[in-house]
Amino acid sequence: MTVTLSTAEPSSAPATTSRRRADIQGMRALAVLLVVAFHARLPIPGGFIGVDVFFVISGFVITAMLMRQWAATGRLSFRTFYFRRFLRLTPALALVVTVVALASVLLQNPYGAQQTTARTGIGAMLLSANAAIAHGAGDYFASTASTNPLLNTWSLSVEEQFYLVFPALLVLGWLLARRLRRGLLPPIALIALVAAASFALSLALSYGSTLGQSVTDFFGGAQSFAFYSPFTRAWEFAAGALLALVLDRIPVLSRSAAMLTGALGAVILAVGALVIHDTMVFPGLLALLPVVGTMLLILGGTHHTAGVSALLATRPMVYIGDTSYSWYLWHWPVIVFTALLFPGQGTMLVIAALASLVPALASYRFLEQPMRHLRPRSRTGAGSVIVVTLAVPLVACGVLLAGANAGWGLTSGSAGGQSGALAGQPGTLPAGEQQVQDQAVADGEVAGGEGGSLRSQHLAVRNGCVNTPLRPRTCTFGPDNPIGTVLLAGDSQAYALADGVVAAATGLGYDTLVTSHTGCPFLGRESSGVHNYPCRSWQKSIVAHALATRPDAVIIGNLSEGYVHPETGWRTAATDSGGRADSPEEAEALWRRGLDPIVSTLRKAGIGVVIIANVPQMNGYTDGTSLLSQAIGRRDFSVNRDESEANRQPALDIEQSIAKARPGTVVYDPFPALCDDEDCWAARDGAVLYQDETHLSVDGSLLLVDGLTAAITEAVASR
Repeated sequence: MTVTLSTAEPSSAPATTSRRRADIQGMRALAVLLVVAFHARLPIPGGFIGVDVFFVISGFVITAMLMRQWAATGRLSFRTFYFRRFLRLTPALALVVTVVALASVLLQNPYGAQQTTARTGIGAMLLSANAAIAHGAGDYFASTASTNPLLNTWSLSVEEQFYLVFPALLVLGWLLARRLRRGLLPPIALIALVAAASFALSLALSYGSTLGQSVTDFFGGAQSFAFYSPFTRAWEFAAGALLALVLDRIPVLSRSAAMLTGALGAVILAVGALVIHDTMVFPGLLALLPVVGTMLLILGGTHHTAGVSALLATRPMVYIGDTSYSWYLWHWPVIVFTALLFPGQGTMLVIAALASLVPALASYRFLEQPMRHLRPRSRTGAGSVIVVTLAVPLVACGVLLAGANAGWGLTSGSAGGQSGALAGQPGTLPAGEQQVQDQAVADGEVAGGEGGSLRSQHLAVRNGCVNTPLRPRTCTFGPDNPIGTVLLAGDSQAYALADGVVAAATGLGYDTLVTSHTGCPFLGRESSGVHNYPCRSWQKSIVAHALATRPDAVIIGNLSEGYVHPETGWRTAATDSGGRADSPEEAEALWRRGLDPIVSTLRKAGIGVVIIANVPQMNGYTDGTSLLSQAIGRRDFSVNRDESEANRQPALDIEQSIAKARPGTVVYDPFPALCDDEDCWAARDGAVLYQDETHLSVDGSLLLVDGLTAAITEAVASR
């Protein structure tokens, strides 16, 4: 589609935007250096604001480009614009996604990590990686997100989603300008309106507004939506666009004023990079620092290359800026895979970040640049380029997803016997698990045959019962003719425990309703920490459902140890003012005040309660389930049992005292099933019991079946 506008209208493209600005390439270099340093865990806590710098620069550069085309030809071809954007971004992205998918087969585990990578890759190629990441992991800074080698593609999808609409907004503004004969006022007003609305929405959701809750819940909550959504990030692009639109309408800065403006912008960016950290609400008001700082840098270098602008325009900075897109694409997957191969070695992450320049420079030289200048002679040729570019990574990710769901033919039925050896169980599936597996196979839910998907991926994850509202219809599992129901609720521990709970409950004849929310313990109060999650409405909905339906038992599965140790920097039950506890004593008191009302309410309603005590924490454990690990031999991994028990003791004391005060409450201790006399095991003799440091694998959860069966039986009997 081509839109023709009257060339009699005043040109809106300032003369200074007709040249290639070396200082802007230097700004791109600065942005990518900030992001890479942050991901390499260098002491730049706010380095992630480099993405915001990219957003402002993109808004400025694209707007200036479209303005030049309008001023020179009076035409704007959407087809040409989008195809050139495709050639500029997609081939390099397709290469990275394909390589990451292939590497994931060898280096990541099929217990969820490979599925996450595959879905993110598919999302990246279909301009929706931000939605895929937000829905799957939520918090950008969560450990579950930081192991996704394609996490960085979220910003590319946000940018492309914005540009699906932005050129049309400019055209509308120019058409209004022609009709109303008001010069640049209509496009400026239109983009300013978009910026204001986006900024207002970003502020509201960053600070926990429940606006549009059904939509924001899909993104993992309001704050996650504010971080990942194009609607809450559009104002950053629009800020750069507005600057491009008004540059020739503002007085030319003197050399000294330009130097001062650039210096001020650099200082603001430096403050943002050094002061902002991942425990603060972002984007929110803090996003003004990178946005305003970048705008000042752009303004300072518009007419004079001096001071900071001169430094940014130096040859090394320009070269890094030219290759910044490729480096941005490659650095993160190289860091993630290096962390898998060399766990706990921070120096290796820095080396990986630098080493990622090798594939980045090769991609820039031999793919990005040639594709950028490609001009197919026909629409058929252009269509072929698009189809091939998209098809290769999509097929690679599809194969990765299918193979992971099937356990690559290596996970089926193997862990039952091996895991059983640790706890003295027979080498067969427990009866309840066998019933659940048989039901899944009969329903056609298990990919790859022989229950491979069920064994490698948690039931709750596979059926969308994590980070979603309570879903009785799709998140209830059990026998064909249940005699009753149990309800399992908790933070991410609940989904990791769910397979064992479902197997135990099914063996007893009960359905199991599962609901799990990352960072949200099942308590009578909020939790507070690095980021605020929308916990309270979810918690209340569980209690309301339990009181309305009267399940035979409610099973509580929380990472209780984590909430009573504020010194670790994670979360605690929230204070009355909504904050985080400052001391272990305060954290323990808040945990008791949050857990006891829930147990009391359920027991008064005649509902049995099972509290699953904290599983051993496997600090320092990394994946032992990848194909590479299986090929070279899985490494055993354990932690000292006495130390692990001591760490969780404050939480266990609280749970046991509540159970004593509320008869009919049972505390189930998983340690005997996961530990011998001296050690607790994450992986042993080929059996993989943990998917990461804190969450059991499917097979690990199945070790708890006998103990959970006894606990559920006791809780139901005491109703």
